[in-house]
Amino acid sequence: MVVVQRRELTFWERMYLPEIVRGLVITFKKMFEPRVTRQYPEQAMPTTAVTRGQPRLTVKDDGNIACVSCGLCEAACPAYAITIDGKETDRFIEREPERFDIDMLRCILCGFCEEACPKEAIFMSNELELANTTREGLVYDMEQLKRSTSTLQPRIDYVRKINDRW
Repeated sequence: MVVVQRRELTFWERMYLPEIVRGLVITFKKMFEPRVTRQYPEQAMPTTAVTRGQPRLTVKDDGNIACVSCGLCEAACPAYAITIDGKETDRFIEREPERFDIDMLRCILCGFCEEACPKEAIFMSNELELANTTREGLVYDMEQLKRSTSTLQPRIDYVRKINDRW
């Protein structure tokens, strides 16, 4: 049988005074260092072309939506957040969506819809804030999803650049 002899603590060690003083020193040092916390919403989160925010539909220069209702983005969505109903148009060999909804409560911002689209009609925007008072308000219809090409241009350029690698 082995007997372990313990060292006897001093009075100051029993009072935990050195540990308390050490903790206070660390606290006072940290009080005067610059803050790393972002003060949201006053300080917006910085975004770049790489940022994948909410998906948006592009509107061409003639005012028509770029989507041709092929349904590839709907099929590529792993969360089943996209619903498309197509209709015929008067334009030559074109279709357009009659209904295009994205349930933002289901959307996981993966960008698969952007990758699947052959017409460059859907892109991830830099819009990150997602808040509403009702669940129905977070099902975005076509009018809420439309953005001009100039608004989404940084993301469009980025996607074209990464796709040109291959």
